[in-house]
Amino acid sequence: MSLRFALFYHSVRSDWNHGNAHFLRGMVRSLVQMGHEAVVYEERRGWSVSNLVAEHGLSPLVAFRRRFPFVTTRLYDPTPTETAALERRLAEELAGVDVVVVHEWPGVENPQLVELLARLKRRCGFLLFFHDTHYRILTQPEAVERLGLERFDSVLAYGPSIAAEYRRRGVADVHVVHEAADVALFHPAPPDLERPVDDALFIGNWGDEDRARELREYLLRPARRFRGARRFAIYGVRYPPEVLDQLRRHYGVEYRGWLPNADAPQAFAQTRVALHVVRQQYMQALPGIPTIRVFEALACGTALVSTRWPDVDGLFREGQDYLVVDTKKDMLEALDWLWHDHDAREKLGRSGVARVLAHHTCRHRAEQLLTIVARLRQPQTAIAVPSPQQKAISAPRHAALAR
Repeated sequence: MSLRFALFYHSVRSDWNHGNAHFLRGMVRSLVQMGHEAVVYEERRGWSVSNLVAEHGLSPLVAFRRRFPFVTTRLYDPTPTETAALERRLAEELAGVDVVVVHEWPGVENPQLVELLARLKRRCGFLLFFHDTHYRILTQPEAVERLGLERFDSVLAYGPSIAAEYRRRGVADVHVVHEAADVALFHPAPPDLERPVDDALFIGNWGDEDRARELREYLLRPARRFRGARRFAIYGVRYPPEVLDQLRRHYGVEYRGWLPNADAPQAFAQTRVALHVVRQQYMQALPGIPTIRVFEALACGTALVSTRWPDVDGLFREGQDYLVVDTKKDMLEALDWLWHDHDAREKLGRSGVARVLAHHTCRHRAEQLLTIVARLRQPQTAIAVPSPQQKAISAPRHAALAR
């Protein structure tokens, strides 16, 4: 049977410093393709979309509507003075909805929204899920717990370490729902022969200082080492002026600013090697979370070199789907090898694509979500969903690729 979903997310319209938008859009695409209805509720002036419009005007929002016509968005004002009017509106719009999912970002920033939805849950009878795609349960645990987690039917956590923290705090129904690739958009494509090919590409934001040292060690210093011989490119936002000046003058890196996520597949097609530099928290406090860039690069068939992250769930096969480096010397050697070995790049790319298609598409995650819903709705009604994906197997290191 067809289900109706209402998804309260930070943003699907904007991916400015919001890489999770890729996964959220892909989940909507998959649910709609599977015959379900999915409506996204988004704060009218959220942080990401406000920054996007401030820097680039309204044209990216027009482009979003053209590229993602299947995404239905409804805007709302979360301010306390508008709560009564919003409740009246949602009481009508959520009548007959089967599942409401609240993203942790608007949930924590607008606790009155969670209060409102908890009241409507009793009136309308929908399942209420909390979807954590960040790590506020570790950095702002009091703010998350104040939402009253016991009022949610289930918590969806984007990594095992996040799920474990919710369980430790007494939440009974918690599921690890990893991010995944929207393969309708992210897939191998030929390079544009009218444009130069990059030798190394990094897509990521500067943000805070949580990987400044790692970026210098694994991205910028290798760029300086190969300056003049190899073309390094960076896309991203929130790079301080002094860093931008260093990129150009000291390291010889071409900084290209914000990249619309829908354009990322062509950027991956236009490079020989993609780089992933893991933030400190994903190495230390958040094992098992690769972030969306790994899924993106592998789905596009791009040879990926990453700093180490603990893949405790065996999502990918180190040395077969991508390469892992532990030192700057490792990075220099991996880059030099892949630049000179076209067959090795192709082999990595094929393996990465196959892994994503077998285990890590948004369709897989949508099927997982439907399985969770079906279990919670029993014995009310049965929902026909495919069986959930099998656990990924462990894998060898990159010596396997050399063979």
